[in-house]
Amino acid sequence: MLTESKRADYFSSIINNDKASAFFKTAYQVFQEADRNTGKPTCLFYSIGGYTVKLHFAGNSLLPLITPALEHLSTQQNSSPSLTICLWDSETTKTFMPSPPWSLNDYSARGEVREYNNDSIFTACHKGSGALSILDCSTNTAIWWIRSANNVPFYESGSPLLTILHWWLQKNKRQVVHAGAVGTKQGGVLLAGKGGSGKSTAAIACLNSNLFYAGDDYCIIKSSPAPYVFSLYNSGKINTDNIIRFPHLLPAINNYDRTDTEKPLIFLNRHYQSKMIEGFPIKAIFLPRVTGLQDTTLTPTTQAMGLKAIAPNTLFQLSYTNQSAFYEIARFVKQIPCYYLNLGTDIKQIPEVILKFLSEN
Repeated sequence: MLTESKRADYFSSIINNDKASAFFKTAYQVFQEADRNTGKPTCLFYSIGGYTVKLHFAGNSLLPLITPALEHLSTQQNSSPSLTICLWDSETTKTFMPSPPWSLNDYSARGEVREYNNDSIFTACHKGSGALSILDCSTNTAIWWIRSANNVPFYESGSPLLTILHWWLQKNKRQVVHAGAVGTKQGGVLLAGKGGSGKSTAAIACLNSNLFYAGDDYCIIKSSPAPYVFSLYNSGKINTDNIIRFPHLLPAINNYDRTDTEKPLIFLNRHYQSKMIEGFPIKAIFLPRVTGLQDTTLTPTTQAMGLKAIAPNTLFQLSYTNQSAFYEIARFVKQIPCYYLNLGTDIKQIPEVILKFLSEN
């Protein structure tokens, strides 16, 4: 027999299900209108986490802002994609999203819209740009809308559709993590740590070596049947005060004229296409740390430290993360050794140390 509290929760969930579903249907109808208005839809396909993802653009204003970071994962057209994401802006398509049926008080700190999500529908809205993300897992269809392409923030171009991809992959035995990865086709290492730890420095230092690049900020992992990483974005990000260590990358910076307010962003597939890779088995987790010494070395550490380097940053940054995300990361970490990657000032030693480790393991 239901208690009063459980009965209230039960009826609340039914109401929320109806509200979330109704809003998704409304938003999808607006997308269909935008698609008709432009008359020039563009459909692109990508292999993400081992699945085929279709991006259906109404018009082309968002193409140069969303697609560059995913170019290395481009694949052939597929009549049955695993996930379809519908994208448009109101300004160029002359369509207008109804005023959201929620208030600012309904937002969580990470942008989730309370009462507009349930077991199959997830909703989030970025309070700064106003970008709206909705995923309906029951139909494997998602919506990404923004009022104007001019409002797309630079970090969205660097990590496009992160919220939607994280939600959907989490439902499909994958986990997006805040980490980088480099390696060979036979195996590689995950680079984990909080911002400023040296993840990006270590990953980008490997571009002029025999190692492949799978990411420096976000990657996709799976723990079964064995630890494996998938590339997600080819966008490299370097702190402005650190770019001097990579002078050869200066001409490749996409936002060079805005680095006084934005982190330098490089779409590596355009300049290092041969160094991009879709994924590889993971042999170890490396935790970069800057030492100030000349030489780069490895120091064994515990799996607990590896988990600490990955889980908190991932769970804090991504919306709708829960215990299942933590457990998936923990399953991944407990299968492989962890080391501190003590970063030296001699940049060329970083890939040498990683290659030596992989050759011996």
